[in-house]
Amino acid sequence: MFRKITSLTALLSFLVTLLTSVVLYIVPEGRVAYWADWHLLGMTKTQWGDVHTAVGTLFLLALLLHTWLNWKPITHYMKNRAREFVVMTPSMIFSFILVFLVFAGTLINLPPMSTLLDYSARIKEEATEVYGNPPYGHAETSPLKKFCGFLGLDVNMALSALREAGFDPSIDENTLVQDIARSRGVSPQHVYDIIRARQGGDPFALMPVQPPEGTGKLTVTAVCTTYGLELEEVLARLKNAGIDATPESSFKDLAGAHDMSPKGIYMIVRGE
Repeated sequence: MFRKITSLTALLSFLVTLLTSVVLYIVPEGRVAYWADWHLLGMTKTQWGDVHTAVGTLFLLALLLHTWLNWKPITHYMKNRAREFVVMTPSMIFSFILVFLVFAGTLINLPPMSTLLDYSARIKEEATEVYGNPPYGHAETSPLKKFCGFLGLDVNMALSALREAGFDPSIDENTLVQDIARSRGVSPQHVYDIIRARQGGDPFALMPVQPPEGTGKLTVTAVCTTYGLELEEVLARLKNAGIDATPESSFKDLAGAHDMSPKGIYMIVRGE
């Protein structure tokens, strides 16, 4: 009975860990997931990460116990034809080399390990282009007054815009941005879009004075999504500064190609 429970626990926890590993492989970057109030199967990024850690630990413990219960068959794999115990059997050597190649290949960025990681990075970049990027770290947890003050927006105009858009009239300047969003089942980015649209004026001037966290990873398209900018205008501004960019170009890559910092690229887009 104990062996059966151990084996079945190891199997089931492995399947759950496999599922959470796939989800964490495709989940948006933390700042983007929180800003978009990202959910999958009703669970947030934090909840998926917590389940992965807890169930993964259970899987590890079950695996260790399973190994202990089956130590005799395992040692059988480490014996030669003369039934002598030898650690470095051909099978062990092959397994060691395989693990080492994957380990080392990951560190020095060799395919197919690099391909696997690059694909995950691309999925996360596309999520940023869809959901947008927070204008500053954990902006979604800010009260509306602080949010508007940090971005140079008029809080009274923001409240008026939100109420006209059908948000709860009881919302005030002390309500958290994420609570405003959740009250209507939308993302903080959607709330930001509504507020910014009411402010009027040049959308480039409404960009934060300082580039937000993760700007270097952002593509031109992601920046346009976040701040409501016209893609053609952004590309034109970069072109006038001698920078050839595409919608998929990241600020980090553009900066590296022109001996600049991502902040410098950001400032060019902003018009400074």
